[in-house]
Amino acid sequence: MSITAAGRTMTAGMVSEVTTAQLSPILLVDMNFSTPVYLWTGYGTLTYAGKGYLGTGDMGTIAPIEETTDLSARGLMFQLSGIPTAFISLALNDNYQGRSCSVQLGALSTTAGLIASPVTVFVGRMDVMAISDDGSTAQITMSAESRLVDFRRVKESRYTDEEQSTIDATDKGLEYVNAIQEKTMYWGSPNPTNPGLWNGGNDAPEIDRNPDRII
Repeated sequence: MSITAAGRTMTAGMVSEVTTAQLSPILLVDMNFSTPVYLWTGYGTLTYAGKGYLGTGDMGTIAPIEETTDLSARGLMFQLSGIPTAFISLALNDNYQGRSCSVQLGALSTTAGLIASPVTVFVGRMDVMAISDDGSTAQITMSAESRLVDFRRVKESRYTDEEQSTIDATDKGLEYVNAIQEKTMYWGSPNPTNPGLWNGGNDAPEIDRNPDRII
């Protein structure tokens, strides 16, 4: 048995859990820093898919995830508080912008732990990190962009040999684009230095020996 909501397929275990009278939902967060960070909205370490998710408990919050029917891009906000100041340098020195992040919705069973399998509810890229530091502990707020924001970006493509080579290295159709930019060509009119030459200004005109044929 499976159920599909918003384009996502839920396993039978998840369907059974979300339809019960009592639900214990959790969120699992993946952040692709240079050293990946895995967090979940609980306590202790939760192992899933070979990764150990560190529980943030009451110190971590995630803004409500919004979805629309018009495919508009909605971002997301993560917040983590109570972080030792010594760890702030890790956030400041990492080249995190544009790296992927995701959020999965899962559920805990009172008898079997994590129910298979969590559902991905957000996929995007880390954007801006704001840090508030009081000298002993710090609070980090991270904003993330939805992947749908890529539809807003203008993708420029130019008719140059370099651009075409990135698409197909064997395509030489634009190889001489630069060379002909300022080139003077005589086509359909006499060469000004030799008016007797036509047909592009390079060859002598062809003489038609048949007076009845019109060229």
